Amino acid sequence: MCGLSGFFSATLLEPPAETARLDRMRAALAHRGPDGSGVEIFDRAALVHNRLAIIDLAGGHQPLFGAAGTCIVFNGEIYNYRELRARLPDYPFRTYSDTEVIVALYEREGLAGFRHLRGMYAFALWDGQRGILARDPAGIKPLFYAVQGDQLLFASEAKAILAHGGGPVRLDPAALHLMLNFRYVAGDASLFAGIVQAPPGAVLVWTPERLEHLTLAEPDAAPPDDIDAALSAAVQRHLVADVPLGCYLSGGIDSALVARHACRHTQIEGFTLEVGDDPREADHAAETARWLGIPDHRQAFAIADPVALHRSLVWHLETPKVNALQGAMLAEFTARQVKVALSGLGGDELFYGYNAHRILWLAQQARRLLPGPSNRWLAALLRPLTGGDGVWSEPRRAVAMLAALSDWARVYGILRNVWDSLPLRRLIYGERMLDATLPDAFNWLEQRFPAEPDVATAVARFEFRHKLVNDLLWQDDRVSMRVGLEVRVPFLDQELTRCVQQQSRRALMPGGRKKYRLKALARAELPEFILHRPKSGFQLDIVVAAHGVLKPVFDEYLSEERLYHHRLFNPGFVRAIRAQPVHKGLRWHYFLLYLMAQCHLLREIFDAD
Repeated sequence: MCGLSGFFSATLLEPPAETARLDRMRAALAHRGPDGSGVEIFDRAALVHNRLAIIDLAGGHQPLFGAAGTCIVFNGEIYNYRELRARLPDYPFRTYSDTEVIVALYEREGLAGFRHLRGMYAFALWDGQRGILARDPAGIKPLFYAVQGDQLLFASEAKAILAHGGGPVRLDPAALHLMLNFRYVAGDASLFAGIVQAPPGAVLVWTPERLEHLTLAEPDAAPPDDIDAALSAAVQRHLVADVPLGCYLSGGIDSALVARHACRHTQIEGFTLEVGDDPREADHAAETARWLGIPDHRQAFAIADPVALHRSLVWHLETPKVNALQGAMLAEFTARQVKVALSGLGGDELFYGYNAHRILWLAQQARRLLPGPSNRWLAALLRPLTGGDGVWSEPRRAVAMLAALSDWARVYGILRNVWDSLPLRRLIYGERMLDATLPDAFNWLEQRFPAEPDVATAVARFEFRHKLVNDLLWQDDRVSMRVGLEVRVPFLDQELTRCVQQQSRRALMPGGRKKYRLKALARAELPEFILHRPKSGFQLDIVVAAHGVLKPVFDEYLSEERLYHHRLFNPGFVRAIRAQPVHKGLRWHYFLLYLMAQCHLLREIFDAD
């Protein structure tokens, strides 16, 4: 796990003139590579690398050259690199790193060679004639790019592109608006105008004449059909490392299954944070660790300086986040003892583990009982009974969902607290946002929501492509790289995801029973006391936190002075919410205030217009 940056240029480069720009790009990503860095400048390309050494500690320095002169900078891990190396017995390998295998495949098979890669990755290649960017199929590792004049700039984080210096930093109001609705950067955007993401599974091929957008080829072999064997093999592959490993451990079955399989092959330690919806979550994690026979490490949720911590987080994240604080504290704690941690992330997305999956399944059943416009009539009758806790009260959202049956994209959006409407924009936004041309968040969602007859399947596919990539994986990458920790996600192993996604929703979640197939598999691996715990998470009670541990952040970055200076948000709306007594009905209002505070922080950190 590392950081990469650089550019391809149609104009011939003069190395002395590029040094300062490349040094700024390298410095911007120094946190991603505490173990070394390197730069290579060619006639039409410059490649920069910051290294976090995990495999081939002595020989894996980058930029790395292949036997035919191809140069690469790489972020991630290729878990099947030893098998791929064995496929090329006559290739003159000079290191034992997984990075060199990527170059070898390209030099022997061209772009088609990338179909053999099994791992998490983003990389840039220069072969003397063309530049290539590629991102793994699940979007685990980030890759941003921007076209500036006749150059294509790229980096693991947008801040390195900004550091190159192509003019003033501008926030994209359309991207900011969608982020405030979805609570993550939507689509392939960033919050910075002109900088976008390469989509998961993308291959970008640059020449001085054009930029071609391709997609990674599918593996040659059919996907496996045994989920249990595929999960076991995925975890075993994710243990490849030349440094100590740990495991994020919650009280649930996903992390317990990962740890269970890992324990069969290596020594591993468990790490958890004492925070979340269930106050006994850390106790449950400790109970799981004792059953597995592994050391259990826990840390209390305590923040010495919340303002300084948020300045650091927003700089690393490059976007506001509502739950990054917990992940950052867990990563920081884990990084003190190990350099790699396995995570159970992806289990809910693959195996229908969220309440959203069941709620939308129930909504589809309900629609069958409410023919014609009867759902709208019933919603009209119930609407007067839904007063109470403001814009985002649970009763109001339930009635809005009822009225929207069977516009499934809208129903899903309402369930996930997408709020966009002209009256709410006027209530929430300040003049800067009201003057901007903003997309309709529900239209944006409708254009991307899968056209599946089974709505739970549509939700799972949408969230696997969008929420998983731009919310959960984005967050885990940034908060772990902030402290020099590599987080691996075995549930997103390519062969495992191919295996599971060929199964129907009815096979994975029959009768609306969440995570049914994974729980059935887990019964052979885990004891009953783990299988029957209620689902929990690491989410803060945001209303209580806003009046407690996070109050300094709210006070400073939602002050009248900042609200009037930035002109993004309506000071009256902020005052009205903060003046109300503490109660859970304001949960979503305070999530929005938290994002607003971080938007102000983002503008100030990046000195953005």
